[in-house]
Order: sequence, then C-alpha cells, then structure tokens
Amino acid sequence: MNLLRKLPIRGQMYLIAVMTMAVIIAILLFNYSRSAAFLTKNNEVYTIDIFNQMEQTILSNYDVIKWLSYNVAYNKSVQDYLLNDDPLSKLQMYPTLKNLFINLSTVKPGILDLVAIGKNGDSFSLQGSSPATIGEFMPKRADSYFSKIKTCQNIGIERNCFAVGTTIFSSDIHNSYTSEIGQIVLLIDASTLTGGYDLKSLQPETSVYLLDRSDTIFMSNDREQIGQPFRLPPGSEESGVVRINGELNHVQVKAIPEIGGKIVRLIPDDVFFQDIRKLRKQTLAALAVGILLLMVPFALILNNMILPLRKLYHYMRISKKDDLNKRVDLYGSAEAEVIGIRYNQMLSDVQHLTEQLVDSNERLLKTEIEKKRAEFDFLKSQVNPHFLYNTLDTIRGLASEREVPEIRDMTRALSRIFRYSIKGDDAVPLSEEIQIAGAYMSIQMVRFSGRFDFSVSVAESLLHVKVPKMILQPIVENAVYHGLEPRYEKGKLTISAQMDPCGRPDLLITVADDGVGMSEAQLASVRQQLQGERQAAKEDSGKLDGVGLLNVHNRLQFLFEQQYGIEIQSKERAGTAVTLRIPVYSEGAAGNV
Repeated sequence: MNLLRKLPIRGQMYLIAVMTMAVIIAILLFNYSRSAAFLTKNNEVYTIDIFNQMEQTILSNYDVIKWLSYNVAYNKSVQDYLLNDDPLSKLQMYPTLKNLFINLSTVKPGILDLVAIGKNGDSFSLQGSSPATIGEFMPKRADSYFSKIKTCQNIGIERNCFAVGTTIFSSDIHNSYTSEIGQIVLLIDASTLTGGYDLKSLQPETSVYLLDRSDTIFMSNDREQIGQPFRLPPGSEESGVVRINGELNHVQVKAIPEIGGKIVRLIPDDVFFQDIRKLRKQTLAALAVGILLLMVPFALILNNMILPLRKLYHYMRISKKDDLNKRVDLYGSAEAEVIGIRYNQMLSDVQHLTEQLVDSNERLLKTEIEKKRAEFDFLKSQVNPHFLYNTLDTIRGLASEREVPEIRDMTRALSRIFRYSIKGDDAVPLSEEIQIAGAYMSIQMVRFSGRFDFSVSVAESLLHVKVPKMILQPIVENAVYHGLEPRYEKGKLTISAQMDPCGRPDLLITVADDGVGMSEAQLASVRQQLQGERQAAKEDSGKLDGVGLLNVHNRLQFLFEQQYGIEIQSKERAGTAVTLRIPVYSEGAAGNV
C-alpha cells in the first residue's frame, strides 16, 4: 500500500488499467476452462448414452443367440444325433436336423450357419461349414463363447462373422447323462450384433470402433478400419487424452464382457474443442476491440486529469518570492479548470496577504512601541504596592497598640488576601487556596460577630495537589453572601475535597453551607448560566447574582475541557453545595494552568 502511494498518478492509472485487464483475462480464462470442462462432461454423458444404447442392442442380440444355442444344444434330435454312432441312423436323422436348423436360423437375421460338432468328430452343418474351417477357439465348458472376428463365406460373399460356441452336455438319463457330447457353433454376421445401429449419425469426424476379444475392429463408422487391429499407445489410460499418430485424441472405452470385446469412441482434439476454440478466438477478438475502444477514453482521462495535475504540481514548487507572480492555465476536466482558477486566486490572496502582513508588522511594531511607552508612563503614575502593604501593617500595629484585636486580625487577613491575589504562580497547592478561603472567612466572622462556623475536611494527601489560583474564594464569598448572610440562625460553611469515586483522575472540591438555599426556579436559572444559556437565564431571573460562580466555571472550562467546571446542588431552607471538578495536576503540567 505504501509503495502504491509513492507511485505518481500516471503510474497508478496504468497499474489500474493493467490490473483490470488481468482480471478480465483471468475471468475469460476461467470461463474458457469451465466451458471446456462442461463440454467434456457433456461429451462423456453423450458417449455413455451411445455406449449404453449399443451395449443394450448387443446384449439383446446376445440373449437371442444364447437362447438359440441352448435350443439347439438341448434339442432331442440334436442330442440323439450326437449320441448315435450308427451312420445309417444319422443319415435318417439328417432331414429332421436340417428342418430344425432352418427353422431356428430364421428366428434371428444374420445367422450364417449352425454347426453341431460331436465328441467323436462327426458334425452337421446347415451351410456345409466344417470344424476345420471354424477352428479351435472355445475354452472348456464354454457357454455362448464368442470367437475373434472371422471371414465367412455366405452365398459366395465374404462377411465378417463371429463363431459363437456352446458346450453340449447330454440330457439323456439313459445314455451318458451330463457328459460332454459335443459343441454347437453359430456363425453370426458381425453387423447384426448392433441391430443395424446407424453409426453414420454420430458427431462428424468422430470414430466409433467395436472390437472383438483380440482388439480387432469388426464394426465402425470408418469402413476402412474394419478388420484392422486397434491399439492404444503403451502407458495410456483407456479413457482420457492420448496421442495417436502424433495427434491428440480424446478416447473413451467400454468393455462388453459378454462377447469379450469393447466399444471405443475416438474424437480428435481439434474436433473436440472446435467450438470452444472458435469461441475463444471470437472472445479474444472482442477483447482486443474492447481494449482499443477503452484506450480512447483512457487517453482522454489522462489528458483531462493527469496532465493538468502534473502541470499544477510543477507550478506549485514555489521556491522564490517572485514565483508568487506566476499563474497557471489548466485545461482539461471541469474540476481541473476550477482548481486552476482557485490556485491562481490563492496565489493572488497570498501575495496580497503577504503585502498586508508586511504593512501590519510595521504598524504593530509602532503600536508595540507606543504601548510600552504608555505602560511605562502608567507604571510611573501608579501607587507603589509596597506603600499599601506598609499602610496595612501600620494600621495593624496601631490596632495592637490600642488593643483592638478585631481590627488587627481583619487587617492581617486583608493584607494576606491582597498579597496572594497579585503575586505568585497561576497554579498553587490546594492548601494555599484553603488558607486564603480561611482568611476571607476570618474577616466575615469578625464582621458578622461569629454568626458563622467554618471547617475544612480535606485529606493531607490532597493538600499538595495543584489547582488554579483564586477559585475557592469567589465560591466561599458567594456562599456567605447568598446562603449564610440571609439566615437568622447561626450557620456553617464546610470545605471538603476527595478524588472522583468513579475512578477518574479528577479532584472534587465541595463548598457546602446550610443557608437559605435556592428554589427550583433559582437553581434552574443558575444551571442555565453555567451551561452557557446566559441570555435565557437573564430573562428568567434578571436579579440573580451568580457572577462569581459563572466566572470560576468559565475559567475552569477554558483551562481544561467541557467536562470540567462547577456542579451545583441546592434545596430551599436546606443549604447549597457547590462542587468543582478539576483534573489532578502533575508537577510538569502545573505550569500550564
């Protein structure tokens, strides 16, 4: 991400374009692969459907051939012929067997001949076929066993045929019962196995081969391959993609164990993916056209956005004062033109403000000089504060000499408050604030002849906490003036402090009195003042004096944040409690008050 941010906008635009094209190409490749997989799946389903149809046809014909073999093998006339060793008797049986074989051969078209071969070598054939022409092909105890493809003569025509042999066992309980007495062999035209299935209706350039048990092709839509051996390359799977004669082909094989053969479907790779590759070429062509078409708006965007921004970038590299006189003309998008106008206006404003700043500095320097001169004259005309301190000390001395302790104590307290208010730091320990509040209360207790009691309840660990200067005295003064003074009975004022019980690092200082308190309307008005609704508060209660509270509250919020300041609770004839919330100071932060 950081590397991308360091690239120029032009580079980022090119990167986005390249990434967009990569995503589009990836999507196209994904769709192509999915389409190829879908085509392969559909082709497999189609091939399986063809195989199933051909297999059902072959199995149906196989069942008919097997039925014929059983009917011949266990026919009484055939059994008697094979068990009889008398040549004359066999000659007499010849017409019966011939009629039987003729009738059975008409049951299934494609039966070229039926041959009964005895154990002793005698045979009977409908078309004159001999055991020598058929050859040895059957295993022991064969049951409708198909030979490999053969060439048979029928009415002077050579045909591809199968010899289907079944071992004959005696069914005569009086003569060699259950003993092997011979074989029945049916010569079947190979084309009849598929029942005339039209292989020409298959997908063009697709080859289908029916193989015998020696992998010789006995039927195919490619007539030239009939009678030729079919072999897959060594190490090739029987189903999948193989290379035959240097070309890729998609092959699928299904075994037919009943005849010991196979069905093979072969599709050249070019034919298999012909439609997909055509679609890919069209997609790539459309993509190329799309890229060319997108290059036009992309170039326009670069010209309307990037070039104006680069021009602005070079103009913004101001290094000299004279560069403020330069102006830039940005032509392109509406935003770029607005930016150019605003930039030129900003340069004009900066240039104008720079000139004004120089003039203002000159005027401020002159004003500062005049101000310092006026302050100097003012200080010369002021009464020296030491004169006031000395005068208060003189009054206090006279009070002691004339034995007037009240005047002496009041003078000492007043002098202390005055000296504290004009000297020292802005942040002081809480103990000093409490001492000044005590000095103020000592003056008031003399003034009101002991009508008030004053107490402090602050833990020693909190006395060193720094607080803003002169925040307690206005609160105490307000409590005396508005709470205790109107009360006829003797009253009490208490200052307490604690850390926030909720766990926040805040100091809570409470000034509480048991004076006359405030009504709900007065309390609401004071709270409005503390919340800043001063105008509304004046309309509700114009005579309410809460200036001391408001000044302290505003000062605390100015120094700290809005959650700090004053909270007030009061009840009529029950007293008032004012709580100051102040963040606890560290030593390093004390100077920031």
